[in-house]
Amino acid sequence: MNIKSTGIAVAFLFGTAAVVYGQQDSTAAKNEKRIEGVQIRAAAKKNTENSIINVQKRSVEVIERVGAVQLSKQGVSDVATAVTKATGTVKQEGSSTISVRGLLDRYNTTSMNGLPIPADDPENKNIDLGLFKTDMIEFIDLEKVYQPRLLGDFGGANINIASREHAGKPFFSVELGSGINSQIIDLGNKPFYMAQGPTWTGFKSNKLPDNPLKSYNYASWNFKDGFGPRNFTPLNTEFNLSGGRTFKIGETGRLNTFIFAGFDNSYKYKEGREGFFGKETIFNDYNDSKKYSYGTNTTALLNFIYRLNAEHTLKLFSNYIHGSEQETRIHKGYVRDVAEDYNGLLRRSDFKHTHLFVNQLGGDHRLNDKFTINWIAGYNYLNSERPDRISNFLFFNEYEGKYELRRDGGATNRYWDELNDKEWAGNIAFTYQFNDNGKFTLGYQGRGKNRDFESRQVDFKWDTRKSGTRALVDDVNDIDFIYNQQNYTKGFFGISSNYGVDNLKPIRFDGTQDVHSGFANAEYRLGENFTGQLGVRYENIKQDIDWDTNFETGIPGSAVKFTYDKWLPALNLKYALNDKNNLRFAASRTYTLPQLKEMAPFIYNDVSDETVGNPLLYPSDNNNIDIKWEMFPKSGEVISITAFGKFIENPIARSLINSSAFYYSYLNVGDKARVLGVEAEIRKDIAKFDRSRIYGFANATYMDSESDLDIEKVIRETSNLSVSFDKTKDKLQGAADFVANANLGWNQKFKDKKEMDFVVSYSYVGEYLYSLSSDHTGNIYQKPISLLDATLKFSLDRISISAKAKNLINPKIKREQANDNNNVTYEFRNGRDFGLSLGYNF
Repeated sequence: MNIKSTGIAVAFLFGTAAVVYGQQDSTAAKNEKRIEGVQIRAAAKKNTENSIINVQKRSVEVIERVGAVQLSKQGVSDVATAVTKATGTVKQEGSSTISVRGLLDRYNTTSMNGLPIPADDPENKNIDLGLFKTDMIEFIDLEKVYQPRLLGDFGGANINIASREHAGKPFFSVELGSGINSQIIDLGNKPFYMAQGPTWTGFKSNKLPDNPLKSYNYASWNFKDGFGPRNFTPLNTEFNLSGGRTFKIGETGRLNTFIFAGFDNSYKYKEGREGFFGKETIFNDYNDSKKYSYGTNTTALLNFIYRLNAEHTLKLFSNYIHGSEQETRIHKGYVRDVAEDYNGLLRRSDFKHTHLFVNQLGGDHRLNDKFTINWIAGYNYLNSERPDRISNFLFFNEYEGKYELRRDGGATNRYWDELNDKEWAGNIAFTYQFNDNGKFTLGYQGRGKNRDFESRQVDFKWDTRKSGTRALVDDVNDIDFIYNQQNYTKGFFGISSNYGVDNLKPIRFDGTQDVHSGFANAEYRLGENFTGQLGVRYENIKQDIDWDTNFETGIPGSAVKFTYDKWLPALNLKYALNDKNNLRFAASRTYTLPQLKEMAPFIYNDVSDETVGNPLLYPSDNNNIDIKWEMFPKSGEVISITAFGKFIENPIARSLINSSAFYYSYLNVGDKARVLGVEAEIRKDIAKFDRSRIYGFANATYMDSESDLDIEKVIRETSNLSVSFDKTKDKLQGAADFVANANLGWNQKFKDKKEMDFVVSYSYVGEYLYSLSSDHTGNIYQKPISLLDATLKFSLDRISISAKAKNLINPKIKREQANDNNNVTYEFRNGRDFGLSLGYNF
């Protein structure tokens, strides 16, 4: 795609034109100075609850938005948690992905200021929203109803993050915070295990050593020296700096600047169990599992909004985000053929860190009373690494009375992978207001993505014959006793890669994705109370992927190329029953593109299962319908009910493949699927007493889903893949029957602009299908989850104090397999989190 030349050229062309036009029209700008002031004040209030509901009421499009003010009151610090406060959204436990209206990660998209941003994990289509702090944003749009201006790769929703814009008085603020997880306290003086190498900031990591197959230059295997027993309790910390100021440029120009920099970390500890079970076979059952994790988030942001005059605005957004996650797992239990007396022990240390750069330049220009131009162009670069993941498998040798390292290939290994994602994107839209009743928009959107992924695994195999002894250890945390420079020099163990003892070439896949789109949308007031939008979008999609892996696909050339042409119509109708009530109807057609990782045929190993991509996976097509009634009793209040339907052609799902290796893959599992649901939302003041206000907001979603499961279709449309579905129809993965959020708040105002907010938040996620059954192994279901949070915040002139308590119920996060044994495949508690923060505004 030539978006690099066209998109940036278009961006700077219109940016330059706007500057020239703005400088030439200074007289008109002077006359519009009062209007400009009104616009600035409106921008300052875009993130408040009243403003957001007012936009929802007036818009012809269906809008669902969560603002920064509401999130602050609820004590929400990241975008991932913020999104779950919206109707019909669920964060998938044990992952970073979001389900919207029962549709999982692959059916959703993520954007910032209208431009797509890449995923940080090759397993996922969307980025981990937990990397984005709510201090950086103005609001979050959960766009669940399709519009032609959006990318056509749309099923559940597009989650759009609007960058924060400064308006008003200059400020500079500092915030310090600390917190703790209750299960860290429960550890007492027991060790908090972590691997050696990564540092407190999360930036440093272990690199692949030189000549790794012929020499021994590896970091320690031992956890205890990496983060061994310490007589202190690890505390979570947070430090944020933010500031904003408006500079006057000339007689009419205003440059609004906002900066933010922050760092936070968190320690977590879990005890529980997980496993993988067949029809009549236990593959592994780790009934004594411990997880130690440490995460960091470092963020820097710089936003410039240059208002030349009332008609022309230029915007520059620059973001840098670094996230890291260290996790050490110690699993004890049953492993088929190896530790059938529940005496196996798996040690794994994983470290992932991500660098993300998002840079965007855009503009809004009103050329006259009828013609406006809006444009934005951006470049994203993402680098994500898993450097030096460590795995050891041991079993207890009853005869020797010690643990012994398993000697077969892959049981002890070190693993490195790296993902690089480069993406250009650009949007431009021309809007013509042909009279007071109607307008017409014509636009172009381009996107070009290049993704490269490679991984290397180095296996260590003890040689009993050469060493004259078994690989026995006195301390399971002292693996260096076996695998060290001295024993390697003596030839007691060998080192090899996925391709043997002399070949370190990586397992890799390279993918490109080019999308060129044109769209047209007409909006017209058909009557005093009736407004309609009719639009269409055309997309030309090219997706190529090639690979070099150790998994045989039967596809010649180890590459596939696809080209798709999609016509995507959309209709939106709004009827205002009166000043307080609206009826809405929306219908559209969209598609869901398989993510590159789902098509890459390489084996991805987790503790209890393996996944392999399917190169012949192809897009789903989605037909969407929404009917909504909404009432606005008074300012800041709303009551709404929505009925929706999603009708999917050729749905995609993850399923267990017929193979002696027992792995999962991604398949077009049937001809059709559907989700039918009802959503309800209410935001209402409950009582007011002089300076006090008690208010509530709640939402709930009920869904019913069903998907075809067609064994013959899978065989017909894939290469070397087959399944044995138990049924011909089943529920959609990730679609909970019932999801609800309820919030009760108390706002107390004091003298001198001081106030207090106390909010209690409750969330419920009903049972949903986590993984499909094959060959009567039994579906795996995520059991219902209830969450309770509370936040108390004082704003005292320049000082702010906030106390947070999260996950107070601390439920079991549990998955069960629906078979005769009701096997538990996952069961942990996340622990209660308590935190206190102090801020000062200079």
